[in-house]
Amino acid sequence: MGLRRTFHRRVEAWIARRLPVSDSVTLNQSRIFILPSRQGMVLLLVAFVVLLLAINFESSLNYALGFWLVAMIWAAVHFTYRNLSGLTLKADRASLVQAGEAAEYHLKLDSDVDRYRGPLELIHDDWGLVTAVMDGEETDVSLSRETDRRGRHPLPRFRLESRYPFGLVVAWSHVELDLSAWAYPEPIDQDAHHQAGSDAGDATDDHFIHSGSEDFHALREYQAGDAMHRIHWPSFARDQLMVKAFVDYQAADEWLDWANYPSLMGEQRLAALSWQINQCLADDRPFGLRLPDREIPPGKGPAHTEQCRRALAEFGER
Repeated sequence: MGLRRTFHRRVEAWIARRLPVSDSVTLNQSRIFILPSRQGMVLLLVAFVVLLLAINFESSLNYALGFWLVAMIWAAVHFTYRNLSGLTLKADRASLVQAGEAAEYHLKLDSDVDRYRGPLELIHDDWGLVTAVMDGEETDVSLSRETDRRGRHPLPRFRLESRYPFGLVVAWSHVELDLSAWAYPEPIDQDAHHQAGSDAGDATDDHFIHSGSEDFHALREYQAGDAMHRIHWPSFARDQLMVKAFVDYQAADEWLDWANYPSLMGEQRLAALSWQINQCLADDRPFGLRLPDREIPPGKGPAHTEQCRRALAEFGER
């Protein structure tokens, strides 16, 4: 077992040097490997036996059969190689998900030649076998793998195979694209912990008021310059010159701050901030995010939410 692990590590290191990571990979003769499949090995064995019989018995028919079988193997190598040759794999986009959910990786397969390349198999332990049928100049492929933690989840090196059209040989290449999905922390309610700068009995005020014209607020004494239509005439009848004061209500910008959880460890703080984001979304409140290395101004909407969640996912990863 130790020798096998050592051998696999050395093979992986050799592949990494020969096939480096990139945003886009074009398959050519230096990246494509070909070997006979099980059926191809059986056919080669049969051809070898037939040729031995032809040599031994000097049979022209056996010669013809033996060379015909070898020609089939040669044709399979040629056509299967063409399925991968010139194919370009490009990193498109990857998803932002909650830790523990499945991340999606989207790739594009391009070709300068418009031809049918048959079914192509993308193989890795994380997603098993995904088949993409290349019939034209472009096709899209989606790969999925589970996330088990917060942070960056790069697309692993996978194996691309083709056995079309005869299944007698396998042409493959190892591909590693520079594409990463991100997982933001699973939300955890940490309100039971003491927050810095607040008392246990304090309540969050979601609004502030300023002078305006929308809602009646209170009566106040008349001041020079006040409009006549705002005079409170019932008070004037009691020899008190009062005017009606109006105010406008405006939603307060709520800041979700790393510093609000001094008693928590780093990952727990991120989980608490993730929970607060969900609460603001549920209440349709604008919010901003403050982290030690980043500050996102208050806002609302899907794009703002994704920006804040991505900031939590990327914290400490770059």
